[in-house]
Amino acid sequence: MHWRALRYFDVVAHSHSLREAAGRLHIAPTAISRQIDLLEHQLGAPLLERGPGGIRLTAAGELLAVQARRTLRDLERVQEHIADLKGLRTGRVSLRVAEGVVAGLLAPTLAELSERHPRLCFDIQIASAGEIVEALRRGDADIGLTFFMPRHDDIQPFASGSLEHHAVMSSSHPLAGAGELRLAQLAEYPLALPAEHYGARQALDEAARHRGVTLTPTFHAASLETQKALAMAGAALLILPPMAVARECRDGQLASVPLAPGELPRTRLDLCLHRHRQRSFATEACLGLLASALQGMGERD
Repeated sequence: MHWRALRYFDVVAHSHSLREAAGRLHIAPTAISRQIDLLEHQLGAPLLERGPGGIRLTAAGELLAVQARRTLRDLERVQEHIADLKGLRTGRVSLRVAEGVVAGLLAPTLAELSERHPRLCFDIQIASAGEIVEALRRGDADIGLTFFMPRHDDIQPFASGSLEHHAVMSSSHPLAGAGELRLAQLAEYPLALPAEHYGARQALDEAARHRGVTLTPTFHAASLETQKALAMAGAALLILPPMAVARECRDGQLASVPLAPGELPRTRLDLCLHRHRQRSFATEACLGLLASALQGMGERD
């Protein structure tokens, strides 16, 4: 099977039309059609259905789309390993991460890594813990970094740390000047929290129940930026790691107040990867620096 045809098909499978795929590949649509025809001839089955609304994968196309992404990623890893043998120190690292770790942990770590190894490149996507597990299994991600990663036999925890959560609010909020706060106090104000399927939310609800407190958020918001916007507008309180709002607190837009001791257990932050996948130099370098940052974060906290 031709690698070019498989790569073209992978782009088509994630596009709404051949014209869109051609634009992403910077080639003519007819060139893509020829490669798709080649694949259909080799496999003996149609892969695409064309209609007024665009293209749609057939059942055979759906099967190939899953395998194509995995095969292309495996080929890329082989190329990275060959580059490692040559001492070229190149490669790409695909990361799936919780949004709350980007500003305070991920961005400074990758900036340092990029300075050390300028030929590395990074694919960073925000995802929930469950989505990270699936991305690691499919081979779409090399590294996951998230709160409360579920334990699975095929997902290896490489390093872990823990963080305190604070109450976060507008700097003009009545609670902004408090020395510490309890969950019962927070429950008296509008809250913006992630949905119940997030691990951090589940830990928060469990801690609240233990205290005899019911947290009923006014806003369900998975997006960290949405939560921060609500807090800055004075519409809601948040419960977040301080590093997630460090910039806004420095700028005076938000205030971060510690929770009283024992109110909420420290939150586990896991750095993980697929147990049975060989690691390239790029992945090893990224893992090592992130693990060191996790350790340093625990020492500072």
